[in-house]
Amino acid sequence: MANMDPYKVLEEARPMLDAVLAQAGLVAPGEPLDLDSLRAPFSQWLQAQTVAREDLGFFVGLVGAFISQYLLDTADASVQVDGERIKVRVPFPGGTERQFDPYAAASSLILNKASVADFLASVCA
Repeated sequence: MANMDPYKVLEEARPMLDAVLAQAGLVAPGEPLDLDSLRAPFSQWLQAQTVAREDLGFFVGLVGAFISQYLLDTADASVQVDGERIKVRVPFPGGTERQFDPYAAASSLILNKASVADFLASVCA
């Protein structure tokens, strides 16, 4: 997400997901996104993709947006800008929280061909 305005990235996350998930055939165009039910299909779709070096930025943006929006929708998370970085905070009972950069996580998941579904399950555990 280098040289991107983090506020613009957050503003465009949901519309980008709407468009790309429809283009990928994971949802019908115009259908409201249920990211919880899309967690496994999106993860499987992503793992089936061959990500060329020149496409890495797009996929990092897509997966980072999915992680952020998924946690906002399902885990009562908050997303904030910390300097030039985007941070997701996931609260847990007892006042603890987990905080991380969803775009850095996305980059690692893509480069390692790891499961987004498994990652999200571990974040919420």
